[in-house]
Amino acid sequence: MESINEQIIFLNSDLPYLFQRVFIAALLGIFIGIERESKKVKSEKFFGGIRTVPLITILGFIAALVGFLTNQIVYVSIFAAFGLLISISYYFSAQRGEFGGTTEITFIIMFLIGSLVYWDLLMFSAAITVILGIFLAFKAEFRALVGKISDEDIYATIKFAILTIIILPMLPDKNYGPFNSLNPQRIWLMVILIAAVSFIGYALFKIIGTKKGIQILSILGGIASSTALTLSFVQRSKEAENLSKNFAAGIVLASSIMFPRVLLILFLVNARLASALTFPFIIFSIVGIITSYFLWEKNYKEKIGEIVLTNPFKVAAALKFGIVFAIVLLISNGANEYFGNQGIFFSSFISGFADVDAVALTISDLAKKSISLDIASAAIFLACLSNSIIKMSIALIFGSTVLKKFMAIGFAPIMASLLIYASILLWL
Repeated sequence: MESINEQIIFLNSDLPYLFQRVFIAALLGIFIGIERESKKVKSEKFFGGIRTVPLITILGFIAALVGFLTNQIVYVSIFAAFGLLISISYYFSAQRGEFGGTTEITFIIMFLIGSLVYWDLLMFSAAITVILGIFLAFKAEFRALVGKISDEDIYATIKFAILTIIILPMLPDKNYGPFNSLNPQRIWLMVILIAAVSFIGYALFKIIGTKKGIQILSILGGIASSTALTLSFVQRSKEAENLSKNFAAGIVLASSIMFPRVLLILFLVNARLASALTFPFIIFSIVGIITSYFLWEKNYKEKIGEIVLTNPFKVAAALKFGIVFAIVLLISNGANEYFGNQGIFFSSFISGFADVDAVALTISDLAKKSISLDIASAAIFLACLSNSIIKMSIALIFGSTVLKKFMAIGFAPIMASLLIYASILLWL
């Protein structure tokens, strides 16, 4: 009894802290409650809206507090009683033919979030609340995604996950081969990183479909693979020549998204190098986005066919990137060994024709070991320059007559900004 009284005295001395935490728990509940209330059908009997959910988080908070003051068995008992109440609610919902369980699971999570707030895990509880809100808000989109996922996508993702879980720990974390440049575990980690970034764009493609507008698809294509989107739009330009101007604008837009995509990858592996490239890459991206906007023909009703993007979690696609990455590693390390900085620049420019991501990851690795930040920044820039040139060349050589015309117009500002930056690097 004495210890409980001492704890109560301690808590009374810090009431503002408790009130602050209760307020945070209630706010997190209100966040989810608003989302639940917004889905409510008028005149529908509804359990768990803007009032109920914050009350649940407060209950979780109080349960954790009472457990602290008495015994954790009391907390478990309150949680069990709450779980029983939720089970009864689910039983009656099921009797009405309303199967699912999303609401009930949400309430249990919100109870635990209230407890987490008391235990001072504020950032964690906030992050879980946001993630939960996303899952609830995009219910229809997630269902649409499930309907568009093929068996091939499922098998590819499962196989990739199995290979990663089983193979990655078994791969040696040592350097092999010429110039000690091949580290099997690191190569596979880079494969996982690129596949994960590409999968975001691929999944968004699946969610919205490929007939929702060239502009949206161009942004997603820039995330998934601007080269693949360029090839698709070039082909479509011959089938629907009246949309060629918009296809050109789309290619320019996707190519502009490539720069922030590369920055994102660099931030994940070498934040210092990413910071050094942030300003010029954002400028290149803004120039391309503005140019794309002025190119856009807004009167056309955009009806386009399917755009072919493969699941980046396919084992064959992953192995292909792994091989490309290993080759670029060998070339870059060899060039650095025999020809110094000039060799790095040349190999980055040539390798950029095939894959910017592989070059970015290779150079970021070298920047930690043997080359300066300035040399690494220039090398990645050259890879992006060569990749932009190859995409422009594909469109100018294989596109429709109208596409060629507007590609020349659309890519001119991007190429100008790239060449100006190249001149500045040479001058310095």
